[in-house]
Amino acid sequence: METENTLAKHPQVVYRPLESKGGVLLHLQSGQYHGVNGTGLAIWDLLDGERSVAQVVAELRARVEDPPADLQDDVVEFLGGLSARGLTVG
Repeated sequence: METENTLAKHPQVVYRPLESKGGVLLHLQSGQYHGVNGTGLAIWDLLDGERSVAQVVAELRARVEDPPADLQDDVVEFLGGLSARGLTVG
C-alpha cells in the first residue's frame, strides 16, 4: 500500500468501541466481526476517504504519546489487513 493512497470505511462496516479501549468492526454483508485495539480504533476513526495514508500516520503520530519509530510501517500493515478483509474502500 502506497502512502499517498486514500482509504475510507466500507459503507457496509459498522463499529462499536468497547470498554477495554478497543473495539469491534462488523461487516454487515459477510457477518464477520473483527476486533481492534485502541490504536486500531484510532486509525479507523481517521479513515474518511480524504486523508492519505501518510496523513493518517501523521495525525496518529500527533495523538500518540511517544509513538514508535516504525509507526508508519505498522499503520500500513494494519490498513493492508483491513483492505484485504474488505473493510475499507479506496
